[in-house]
Amino acid sequence: MEPQDQPPGNSPGRTPGRAPGRRPSTTRGSIVSVALELFDRQGYEATSVDQIAEAAHISRRTLFRYFPGKAAIAWGEFDEQIHLMLDYLDSVPDEVPLREALADALVEFNTFPDSQTGVHRTRMRLLLGVDELRAHSTLVYADWRRAVAGFVAHRRGESVDDLIPASTAHAALGIALSAYRIWVHEPDADQTRLHGLLRDGTRILA
Repeated sequence: MEPQDQPPGNSPGRTPGRAPGRRPSTTRGSIVSVALELFDRQGYEATSVDQIAEAAHISRRTLFRYFPGKAAIAWGEFDEQIHLMLDYLDSVPDEVPLREALADALVEFNTFPDSQTGVHRTRMRLLLGVDELRAHSTLVYADWRRAVAGFVAHRRGESVDDLIPASTAHAALGIALSAYRIWVHEPDADQTRLHGLLRDGTRILA
């Protein structure tokens, strides 16, 4: 971390509550955690990039090395999760029925530590409810749908742009979003409930 990334009032290399000589680590995940906490407490629109940078103890310039903008911070490491889902789909044996494989993939993609349930609920509430984030989702979800379409196309010996692979990908995304809309409004719903909604939704798939 560069000297200008230190919060005001602290000497370089010193942060309250930390051992002398240690600096707070900066990762994409730590920035996302700080941002989600601010979004939850004071609202997405009322939270600025400068406030996120200050709370994360980094400069605005450093923040933009990790994320191109505020909307991208809310989405976090979604792109990395897509790569993990691709790896998962590549490992599914051919004998597993397509609908079952897709249901398992949805559950796998939407599994997180139980300790992160509250944070994940906050994130999804934002992604489903904030206009700027919904607009940003057009680009993000295109990659997600292409991953699913590619899996279906491979199974069927077709192209990702053919009718069944493309429409199945759109349907799978709709299932996931519909499940989350229900889940985020059930305060006591746990991860098991989310997985149940996802599996129930996949019954509409061929």
